Amino acid sequence: MPQDSLIDLCRRYTGETWSGAKERIERLPEGSPLIPAAKGEQAFLESQVLQVLLEHPTTYTTRPLRVLRVIPSEPRPVIRFAADADPAGLAELIAWGLFSSGGENDLRGIGGLRVSEAGHGRIDVVLHGTDARLRIEGVPEQSWGEAEKIRTLAAAEHGEQSPFRHPGLTAGERAFADTHGWLTQSWLRTAGFGSALLRRLLIFRSGADWLDMAGFTKRADTYGFRLTFAAELWTDHDVLVKHLTDPLCGIALKEDMRTCSCAYGQRGCRLWFDGPDDAPGRLDLQILEAGPDCEVAEYNRALTFTGSPKSHITQVTGHPPGMTAECAPTCHRRHDTVAFLQRIARQREKQRGRLCRKTGRRPAKG
Repeated sequence: MPQDSLIDLCRRYTGETWSGAKERIERLPEGSPLIPAAKGEQAFLESQVLQVLLEHPTTYTTRPLRVLRVIPSEPRPVIRFAADADPAGLAELIAWGLFSSGGENDLRGIGGLRVSEAGHGRIDVVLHGTDARLRIEGVPEQSWGEAEKIRTLAAAEHGEQSPFRHPGLTAGERAFADTHGWLTQSWLRTAGFGSALLRRLLIFRSGADWLDMAGFTKRADTYGFRLTFAAELWTDHDVLVKHLTDPLCGIALKEDMRTCSCAYGQRGCRLWFDGPDDAPGRLDLQILEAGPDCEVAEYNRALTFTGSPKSHITQVTGHPPGMTAECAPTCHRRHDTVAFLQRIARQREKQRGRLCRKTGRRPAKG
């Protein structure tokens, strides 16, 4: 395959710029895969970051979890958030999703994750006691400052240490490791598979025009993706599976079982895959139809409210921002997604105000 075609193919999986992908591919040793595999602690860190993204999404999205690109460069991969990512939601994800909560029985966050450097819209993080590292870009100063403030206030309230720059493991992290070390060991066994999915995250966007993507994990070995489509933009599951298993950039997935109603004229699929022998794990892929036009209009309003680009809204809903539709007879008539997102924003402000009052600090303006 010509080099230009290889670069274009790889970019569908990583979201890299053309020049960036070209430079990275040209540096690869001869015979290396276009998307190299991470090993050991590096794979574990990346799989944990994917788990955070799946379980702690920022808000509605027309991109996979608001991620614009994942650059599998060595020795420090890069994750870049899209410019239209919700700043408040991103601060919440960093504060309580990426970094451990410090509770003995609290599963949130990545134990031992530390900031090595931050500024200019990026955060360099390392896994304590290892060489595993990652750069997170596209983080507005507002989001990073808010994340630090939230955790500093929470730590002061409970008499704990904020984990961001703590030199060792916090007391809560040590307690969690002692009590739930088996969970970490379980995720370590499937780290290679989680890392492989993270490094190919953008194929879920370039391979299908869905309205929304929800993520989840379960049983310490399964990564789940639930894609919701407008009826007129439905993508057959076999198309997406073909992308995911591409011999050059995909993963050697092995289908385990499926429940699919496509053959009966309906649209609702769920497929389970096992990872390759050298990267064990499971993928739970669900593909759903949004329903009548009033449901699609609801997505249109939510995407507009959260700042998604007009071109993306039109691409995934089939209509420009401002779409309206009469409710279908079977509609549940509870179109309150925007109101829900507004309530979430108010709850964040209320929580920050409560922490400020309890710690005697003045809330920041804006």
